[in-house]
Amino acid sequence: MKNKEVKSSQSMPKRRYTKGLVAGLSVAVGVLGLSTIGLATAYGCTQSAANQYSIQLENVYQKNMYDLVESVNNTETKLSKILAASEGGLQKKLLAEVAQNTELAENSISSLPISQNSLADSVKFINQMGAYTQSLADKLAQGGSLNQKDLSTLQNLHESVLDMKNQINKFVKKVQQNYSILQQSLNIDGDFNNFTIDMSSIKGEDIDYPVMIYDGPFSDAEQNVTVKGLKGETLNSEQCQKEVEKAFKNYASISYSGKINSRFETFTYHMTNTDNQKLFVQVSKVGGHIITVSGRGNESQNKKIGFDEAKKIALDFAAENGIEGGEVVWHDQIQNDIYLNIAPTNNGIILYPDLVKVKVDLTTSTIVGYDATNYFLNHIPRALKAPAKSANSYKSKLPSDLAIRGTKLVLAPLDYDREVVCFEYECEKAGSTYYVYLNADTGKEENVLKVIQTTDGSKLM
Repeated sequence: MKNKEVKSSQSMPKRRYTKGLVAGLSVAVGVLGLSTIGLATAYGCTQSAANQYSIQLENVYQKNMYDLVESVNNTETKLSKILAASEGGLQKKLLAEVAQNTELAENSISSLPISQNSLADSVKFINQMGAYTQSLADKLAQGGSLNQKDLSTLQNLHESVLDMKNQINKFVKKVQQNYSILQQSLNIDGDFNNFTIDMSSIKGEDIDYPVMIYDGPFSDAEQNVTVKGLKGETLNSEQCQKEVEKAFKNYASISYSGKINSRFETFTYHMTNTDNQKLFVQVSKVGGHIITVSGRGNESQNKKIGFDEAKKIALDFAAENGIEGGEVVWHDQIQNDIYLNIAPTNNGIILYPDLVKVKVDLTTSTIVGYDATNYFLNHIPRALKAPAKSANSYKSKLPSDLAIRGTKLVLAPLDYDREVVCFEYECEKAGSTYYVYLNADTGKEENVLKVIQTTDGSKLM
């Protein structure tokens, strides 16, 4: 297997290599599984009880397997975002998160019944990647920057992790098809159990692990919680039910369900519309605003409307329920449902903190999903000014390999409850879509989001 050579002169914090730990814990967990089943029989437990122990242990193994998949997937996403970012502060944050994800991946591997030394290359690679990315995060924290050699290293790392991600996601499909990790781990073939042999695909010959050389170990080459947007008189449950009837003109029956005291005080209702769709509706006690609607569309019927009509239905519904000046800023379609994100604007600036989500059933032309939580948590009058500079003036700050497909002026919700006016650049790189946010006043890179395509549509991470 050919290795890519990755070099760095960074001084590394000491990090414990876990190969022995992985093997030891894996053997211990496997023995524990055998002992548990054996003891169940020895003490006269029924076959049913023994089966229950097996099921419980299998569930533990599967949870660890899915945790491993999540850690690898997150690591790949964050590495790709680092390569798309250009601001040191964001790069440092993402690098530290990659290091944290590698530790989670190591913990998951150590809790699976893997034969000793069988995945040493994979564990070593994950461990070294964590140490290396942490060293780069420390470098940035001390005022340094990523040079071309660092970026080349990260590019090689990303390619290898992407290969690993593809392999491990292929394997996990077996687990979803009645594959038993426990049973396969109890079947021994030579030095390795069958689960280990199956898992060895993760370090298949088609994956090139970078050999990282550096001075150090293994150098062998959020939303607001205060409700701000609710306004109006305090209503009772009967008055709020009238608001539901006004919002859903196609209702057939509505019944009061109860009261919820959370961030909002709400009355809840079960509603059935004239298409026999059942919806659960929450209405705020203050102002009688619809906060959420939960329901399902019709999967088998033919579509009756298209996007333009669905967009109008969503915008009208939002406006009738107190959402001021909303416009659709994103949409996606899954089967017969269309999902739309609606945000109000202020002086031409899209207010992402006040985002409203709507789901429209294309077969019945009705709202079957709605969430205005963010709007009523965050919406307040804001004195926002248009920036002195244009989006074009900051284009040079973006990495040259990002192809810009569009720009918007937005108010972006950031960490520590910050809201910052930014230029949003929709970009493409190597078939992936990224959203890069540069501070409209300073040009500082505030955030990068990547679109992840899934079987349930596209998601931003």
